[in-house]
Amino acid sequence: MSRRTFELWVWGLVVSSLLLSGSWRTVSAHRTGFLPHAISLADLDHDGQLDMVVPASASRQVTVLLGDGNGGVKATQTYPAGKGPTWVETADFNGDGHIDVLATNTGSASLTLYFGDGQGALTNRRDVEGIHGPASAVAADFDRDGHQDVAVALAAKSEVMILRNRGGGELDQLRTYTVGRGPHILSKADVNRDHQPDLVVGCLGTHALSILLSKGNGTFHEVVDVPVGRFPHYRSFGDWNGDGYPDAAVVVAGDDAVDILIGNGAGELKKTVSYPVGTNPHGLDAGDFNEDGHADLAVSNRSSRDIHLLMGDGTGAFVSQAPLMTGQDIIALAVGDFNADAHADLALVSATSNTVILWRGDGTGAFTPFVAP
Repeated sequence: MSRRTFELWVWGLVVSSLLLSGSWRTVSAHRTGFLPHAISLADLDHDGQLDMVVPASASRQVTVLLGDGNGGVKATQTYPAGKGPTWVETADFNGDGHIDVLATNTGSASLTLYFGDGQGALTNRRDVEGIHGPASAVAADFDRDGHQDVAVALAAKSEVMILRNRGGGELDQLRTYTVGRGPHILSKADVNRDHQPDLVVGCLGTHALSILLSKGNGTFHEVVDVPVGRFPHYRSFGDWNGDGYPDAAVVVAGDDAVDILIGNGAGELKKTVSYPVGTNPHGLDAGDFNEDGHADLAVSNRSSRDIHLLMGDGTGAFVSQAPLMTGQDIIALAVGDFNADAHADLALVSATSNTVILWRGDGTGAFTPFVAP
């Protein structure tokens, strides 16, 4: 272990212990409720700054953290959800120009929808019942009628359900598609470049990605399964090799690795290489961390309590950097600019301290925790 890596490891342990003890309040860490699972970024109050929405499963709530544009949070508000909310999706479901929030309630077989007021508050809770085992959800206009529809991964039934938005946020169950066993995290991406949102879901029971290509009318072609490593979790999409076609990266927790898949522009993804990371990786997001024009990857490793950075070279290959030692069980992360300096920062969702911890990027690929004023 290099001296720099050792110093970062010690710093991570210090931050973790001080956060948990409550004896040091200068690190930019913000309470979410118990057992946070995921994070979504959006501008809920129209101030031009990124806000954060986090589901807290054990607290049965959704937490909204309004960003202040300086690497901190100016206000926090919690909203009740169903039993065991594990995912949130942000979109304008009722077409009023404000961001709304949808949560998947795994324990109560339902979705909870809140409508945003444009000032950072959520109102008019609406529950959608009969959604059994919802693990995650994404929003997109699948039928091109101008309304944000919803796709939900149903873990217990090994299905993806499509819900059509009739307008005003009225969601009707349209149909379901059988996918691989144990679908977990669902993503949307235009993998065949037809300008329609396709669906990709990681299936824990079959160690594969199930791909559903959109027909553009609210329906999808039959599923195509792509083998990956064991227990695929979060994934990210981008053009890793500069050929203009969408590629993918997926965390495979059972292999302690990230698999890279290269696309051919026709909807096919093929695994080309796997990069070892830390122990029990889970979160993943992409950004140009060193501002060289190529996409990089950030991976959160739950058991080794660190962040791995994989720096892209534009050819489809990545170079691993020394891990950032957080001392925290980071279950999810998101890339965004939280202090308006045009550099990519990190929002880390900690299952250790039940907080979101913000780390500042300097544009060279280095990150350090934000500190509160």
